[in-house]
Amino acid sequence: MDIKHLQLLSDIVEAGSLSKVCAARGMAQSALSKHIASMESEFGAKLFYRTGRGVVLTEFGQSIMPRVKSLLGEFEQLKNEVRDRADVPSGPVRLALQASITQQIVGPLFQRVRADFPKIDLRLMEGFAGNIEEALASGRADVGVFSRYGDRLHKTDEPLATDELYLIAPAGDPRVAGPSCRFAEAAALPLVLPGAPDGFHMMLLDEAKKAGVPLNTQIEVDSLTAMREIVANHAAYTILTRQAVDVDMRLGRIGVSRIVEPVLTRTLVLAISTQRPLTHASRTVIDLIRKLTRAATAQGTPQAAPQATSQATTASAPAKGKRPGKET
Repeated sequence: MDIKHLQLLSDIVEAGSLSKVCAARGMAQSALSKHIASMESEFGAKLFYRTGRGVVLTEFGQSIMPRVKSLLGEFEQLKNEVRDRADVPSGPVRLALQASITQQIVGPLFQRVRADFPKIDLRLMEGFAGNIEEALASGRADVGVFSRYGDRLHKTDEPLATDELYLIAPAGDPRVAGPSCRFAEAAALPLVLPGAPDGFHMMLLDEAKKAGVPLNTQIEVDSLTAMREIVANHAAYTILTRQAVDVDMRLGRIGVSRIVEPVLTRTLVLAISTQRPLTHASRTVIDLIRKLTRAATAQGTPQAAPQATSQATTASAPAKGKRPGKET
């Protein structure tokens, strides 16, 4: 039994499927089955039950996994300490990005890492804010960049930028003919939104309640790509940042109108996992993200970030509601 076998065991547990592990590692399923049989022979007990959907741990397997995870964590920390002492950033950095900002950050970030820090192994996962927070809490991600709204800004969050929210409609729709659209009017349209209790969805529900209008959610979709396609195909409207639909706007598929009365904003934040130490490689990637965000801000999008002591609030127009905002 060596550390590679323990890592293999952990990968199988996380994937819940032998075929997924084989695909990720580029190995034959017969070879993986032999590794499992070898581990079970050495342990003297069965590790997995096979199910219709994959594999699950046996009672024995469940009993040893906490210790296996602990050993893998200690080994990873040792490797990181050795790398840091070499003063050259290297090793894996698991970065979780919110889907709506991926296209603004990923390309330039990977380009810089490849050119200047080739020993960093940058691994990307994408999702909504709730998925990213879960990945950070579990240690599956080292660094996360996602949105907060209103008074939900945490003390450990580092604000990077703020963006206003827009009504997103099919190109040529009369509701985006003007530069702005009242929130009450946008809320009444048939909307496609992330499923509740998504923070962004809940913020819109709160705003609708304050405005005394129902939020007309017709479709709940936990996929930014699906949301954009639904809108472009005239099936519904949505509310997002301009950055989230930049490509569609340039292709002439989608139109936007700034939401007012009240103006809604979101804060893009950077957070790190507390489950593993921050490595030299992670600190390097964080610094690159800050620089890329500042460069985008200097070009005019997104807007400048608030100070850490401030909150991403909902700017109120003269009429209704002065409400802090909350993920898109």
